[in-house]
This record gives sequence, C-alpha cells and structure tokens, in this order.
Amino acid sequence: MDRREFLHKCVSGAAGAMALAGLAGCSRHTPQMTEAPSAPAATGGPGVSQPTDVKIGSNRWDPNLVDVDLAVARNNEPAELVRSAVDNYGGIQTWVQSGDVVVIKPNLAWGRQPAQAATTSPHVLTAVISLCQEAGAGEILVVEHSCDSATVTFDMSEARAVCEDAGVPLISLENDRLYRQVPLKKGVNFDSDLVAQDILDCDVYINLPIAKVHGSSCLTLALKNQMGAVWDRGRYHSAGGVSAPGRNLHQNIASLGASLRPTLNIIDATRVLVSNGPKGPGLTKELNTVIVSADIVAADAYATKLMGKDLTEVPHITMAEQMGLGSADLDSLKVITA
Repeated sequence: MDRREFLHKCVSGAAGAMALAGLAGCSRHTPQMTEAPSAPAATGGPGVSQPTDVKIGSNRWDPNLVDVDLAVARNNEPAELVRSAVDNYGGIQTWVQSGDVVVIKPNLAWGRQPAQAATTSPHVLTAVISLCQEAGAGEILVVEHSCDSATVTFDMSEARAVCEDAGVPLISLENDRLYRQVPLKKGVNFDSDLVAQDILDCDVYINLPIAKVHGSSCLTLALKNQMGAVWDRGRYHSAGGVSAPGRNLHQNIASLGASLRPTLNIIDATRVLVSNGPKGPGLTKELNTVIVSADIVAADAYATKLMGKDLTEVPHITMAEQMGLGSADLDSLKVITA
C-alpha cells in the first residue's frame, strides 16, 4: 500500500476538512532505510557552500535562484506582510511551479489560541496557502507532529479552520507509518532518523515557524521548527550524552538542518511569545514582521536579532553556519526590507 492509498484508507471525508489524528486503527510497519536523491546543484550564490549530497528528500532547494539573501516585511497586516516579503524574494513563482506538491510545516505544537503566540498565526498560514494556490500548486499539504493532542492543537490554533476553508489537508504526523528512516550524513550524535514521508517526497517544502522564546534552546525559529518533522523529538534533547544535554540539543538541531533543507523558510514574527516559551502562556509582543529566505541560517540570525537575543545565546545557529548551511553575518547579506 503506497502513501496516498494509506491516507485515503485512514482518513474519511473531504481531504481538506480532516486532520489525520493518530491513525490509531492502522497497522504499523518498520520503516526502511533509503538513500536520499541529490538536490539541485548550487550555482555559487552568497554565503551557502554546503555540498548537496548530504541533503535528504526530493524537494527543490537552491538559495541561489535569487540575488537576495533575505526579504523582510514590516508594519502591515499579516497577509500583506507575507505577500510583500515573498514578492521581494523572487515571487512565489520562483519557488512553486504549476503542478507541484507543496508541503507546509507550521508550528502547531501546542494547544494555544493565536493571541498567545505559541503557534503559527492562522493569518500567515492562510496567506502562504493562498500564494501556493495562485502559483498553481497541484497539491498542498499542511503537516505537523504536535506535542499536545493534535485534535486540541489544530482547533485552538485555528489551523483546522484555515485548512478547511482553503480546501487542503491538515495532517497530524502521529503515527510511525508516516515516516521513513533516512541518513543524516553530517549527523554528530546520530547518523539517521525517521523523517516525515510527506516532507521527504514533496516538490516544495515550506518551513513556516513562529518566532518565540524556548526554555531549552533560547529561541525556536526555522531550524528548531524542523524537530516537528521527526518521529522522536526526545532524543534530540539527550543524544550525545547526559553531561551537556543543552549543548547536545543545539548540535542535533544543526545536524538535522544540514540534511533537511526547506525550499523556503517563512518566519512568522507578527506576534511573538517573549516569556515562558515554547508553550506559554506568557508575555507577547507585536513585531508585525515576516522574514523570508531559502538560507535557514540567515533567516534565523535575522529573527534572533529581531527578538533581542545574541547569537551566542542560540548556539545551533552558529553551529549550522559552521556546517555550511548559510550565513549568520547580517552585515554581509543582501537584505530587502519593505
């Protein structure tokens, strides 16, 4: 049974109106190790020299498609911020082509309402889906491996309503049948992991985190958001030994980022959580900003500064830069701000 047939058997009703929550009635299997196809070769753009043979998944990844390193939009309504930033980063047609399978990975980890700023804004999610539809995407999936119950999280975050209105599936990655074991060739503490099949098999992978503080990693941004694409998040906190679990977490986030490369990172910094993260409730702040880049390090570095933090407080960003994922030197990057 292939992936699509499996979904159709396990989800009843219209695809756009359902969340795949747990798949408790479906049998499990042992995922098999597969070699990842090579990504398109980079053409020598600014800051990014990471060899593509470490990349996992079929999604297109090429930060050199545009001559801009980072696009930032500020002080507008969320939908306009998304559109403005994407337009200044080559436009959605640069990244999404007609007929593409697009997977959007927001942060929907917690059962919180949008005003509490623990999950990606429903307005930002709506805008990203709309852009992909305008570009002629053949299929759009929104996926998340939530921490709280997906049933609660998808409702409280308003993501379910957004996806129902847009007519796209919202899939909870709560069963190991939805993952595939793949190599992490630059892994330091482990060399393979179970990663969501939908993300591995899509044409376009859009990483859509909310910017917020985090009790273990200081901030959770684009790099950290990818932990919601793996089956066992817990070992990211512990793998590498118990002597320095915090440091291990940062290393493991960076190692995952070396192989799992989003086509596009769109950071929602419209309303952010500035205390008691990642779940809250805590203090929130309206920053009215959206950040767009294919360079995950540059995106996170800009968001770190925006959040009033120093890169020394978020070691996984510097680790990722040292592994060749991108550039955190904002002074050397071409940034368009609207």
